[in-house]
Amino acid sequence: MEPPSYEEATLHPSGPGTAALITSYHSSLTNPSTPPPTYVEAVGASDRRRQPQPTVVVTQPQPVPVLITHLGDIPGLVSCPHCHHVVTSKVTYVPGNVAWCMCLLITLMGFICGCCLIPFGLRSLQDVHHSCPRCGKHLGIYKR
Repeated sequence: MEPPSYEEATLHPSGPGTAALITSYHSSLTNPSTPPPTYVEAVGASDRRRQPQPTVVVTQPQPVPVLITHLGDIPGLVSCPHCHHVVTSKVTYVPGNVAWCMCLLITLMGFICGCCLIPFGLRSLQDVHHSCPRCGKHLGIYKR
């Protein structure tokens, strides 16, 4: 059956051909001929035919510590020459030449009321002393 033209459909929205067209359309959508397979049917059937695969275990190699040959302004991984252990160095900040020179410069500029002590509170202007956390021996100094 042929659908009505645009003019016929606008003049007679519920004409004799419209009801038959709507019912045939709805009946084709509501019931498919066969239901879709379940998940177990779709996936499980193919798994039963396959042979079990061997399990492969991949292990990562142990990390190798990278020893720092030049100590900087942060703790580093070093081999202590005294106790022969690989340790992360313990750092202590001590005012060095740069902090004292900045203090003198600020004093000469006329900022005497405590401003000259600011360089002693800034870690970026202080020397860094490295020591071993196991034996406590001195490892090196990073001077600014």
